[in-house]
Amino acid sequence: MNRRIPASVVRAAARQAQVAMTRKYTSPQGLGAIGTAAFLVVIIWFFRDTEFMDAVGAAAYLFAGFLALTVVSGAMLTIASEIQLERESGTLLRAKAIPHGITGHLLAKLISVPIELAIAIVPLLIGIALIAPEALPSGAGRWVVLLATILLGTTSMLPWGAVLGSIFRSMMGISVAMLVIYGVTAVSGFFFPVTMLPGWAQALVQLTPIYWVGLGIRGAMLPDEAAALEIGEVWRSELTVLVLVGWAVLGLVLASVFLRRMARRQSGSAVAAARERVMARGY
Repeated sequence: MNRRIPASVVRAAARQAQVAMTRKYTSPQGLGAIGTAAFLVVIIWFFRDTEFMDAVGAAAYLFAGFLALTVVSGAMLTIASEIQLERESGTLLRAKAIPHGITGHLLAKLISVPIELAIAIVPLLIGIALIAPEALPSGAGRWVVLLATILLGTTSMLPWGAVLGSIFRSMMGISVAMLVIYGVTAVSGFFFPVTMLPGWAQALVQLTPIYWVGLGIRGAMLPDEAAALEIGEVWRSELTVLVLVGWAVLGLVLASVFLRRMARRQSGSAVAAARERVMARGY
């Protein structure tokens, strides 16, 4: 069977992504991304003259953490919540009625999410360049590594967002999943060294792709001496790439399975039941 996506579907997906982003970033919701970046810059400004455990500036460490958090939340949680909302609103049902509609709809998200991440990251970079330029990567080589790490981290997170959006049948389920993911993020070294945790906790966080996204971004941004704060006192760059590629491949396999199952279950009665639930419960 030929599973190649027709060129017309790719063009339609690109157009859909363009329309969706235009609507989003000309609304208060889209403008909120700039406000969030400004809020994070203010937090980092308060720590601009603080050393973090005598190994690295607190501004640089926090900036790397916020950048990793943006990748994780933007790539995984955004697509999960959007899929869930569109399931309840009937958007996916309408897409199902069109040839290659579900494929094109999800492809549009794969196009738009990385661009939306860039829109969220650029104001943050500009703000840091103005108040704490020492927190930015030093040299063109580190900038290239940082960009590659962000792309790899985004690729590893996107399919898991699709998996979450397919598994949970209500926004309440997605909300609980978000709380768990933010909890994992909080102990994955984004805002304090993971070596401050007991050994068993360090072993557990390394089983998640979230930890490796943060490690990769810290390794690209922070000076070499900051590796003293990491497990084994090294960045483990090669292992980071292998782990994130593995999570990306596994996520893509599972996402294709769960998305197909979700598409088969989409029906008018399912959408009506979801709407009745929301009206009755509020979620």
